[in-house]
Amino acid sequence: MVIQCIFIGNTGVGKTSIIQQAISKKATRILPTVGVECQHYRFKETDLNIWDTSGLDNFHSLIRMFEKQCNSIVYVFDASSPSTLQSICDWHDELYDTRKKYFCICNKIDLSSSKEFETRITHLYPEIHFLESSIDITDNGKRLLQTIIEYSNQKDEDILTPSLPRSCCKIS
Repeated sequence: MVIQCIFIGNTGVGKTSIIQQAISKKATRILPTVGVECQHYRFKETDLNIWDTSGLDNFHSLIRMFEKQCNSIVYVFDASSPSTLQSICDWHDELYDTRKKYFCICNKIDLSSSKEFETRITHLYPEIHFLESSIDITDNGKRLLQTIIEYSNQKDEDILTPSLPRSCCKIS
């Protein structure tokens, strides 16, 4: 099986670091992604093709073009920067499609608590699978990508389909 997946989030939230930690077992200091880069990860007979996107605003339309080809969307935000969560909410309101699987990774949990964010995301967007991440957690990237593969492989009827109205989580 092949899963097409896209990582979306602001610049500097750690999208590329999470992916690199899984693929090369280490996260190195990385320059910002320009445009979109493709990565590949394999787990239990499943290939995960990952579109690692730039968080810069001028690549917004490019992200939309790649997102249409994906069946799983991974949003990443920085726990120490609440404004990056607002961007995730805005992206999800724009991209939501009942045929896709959604994940939200609260990254850098070593710098700030993620409990408030998890409560907010899971309440407003029950279709999003909430995950936590930190560079300090051993095998963190690998564990995250394996969770994405396992959840993406679930049948649609086994996934919660929300009946709640679409609304964004405004950050105060």
